[in-house]
Amino acid sequence: MPQTITDDIGVWNNLGTTTPTSADWIKFPNTATGANATLRVTYFCDDFSKVKSWCYLRARYQTANSNQVSQSIRLYPKADKQLIQFPIPQDLQDRSVYFRNFEVKKFLKLRRSVGMTKDIIWQIKLEELWG
Repeated sequence: MPQTITDDIGVWNNLGTTTPTSADWIKFPNTATGANATLRVTYFCDDFSKVKSWCYLRARYQTANSNQVSQSIRLYPKADKQLIQFPIPQDLQDRSVYFRNFEVKKFLKLRRSVGMTKDIIWQIKLEELWG
């Protein structure tokens, strides 16, 4: 069961923390179950000035007979928490499809520096607003 935290904004469902890689899409540990579009993103690393990468975040909508992904949005790691909007398409909401799994994949800012510039390891935490 996902943990929740309550603050002045509302109740947040913790979807988990993961370390993005450039090899594959990494799924967050917990499934988002709410229809609210507001997500909070928190990054963790030792030194944000050494981050030389960004990530794509996408949602995977999976039912008994279908499996598809959303468009991806680009996120840049920073020390401040970010609030982002990631709405469920209205057609899916009309069909009561609210469950989604979020996935993340890391990309280097400068492709030509691959192998020359070492990127620092960082993590990303995702929370969905419940109320």
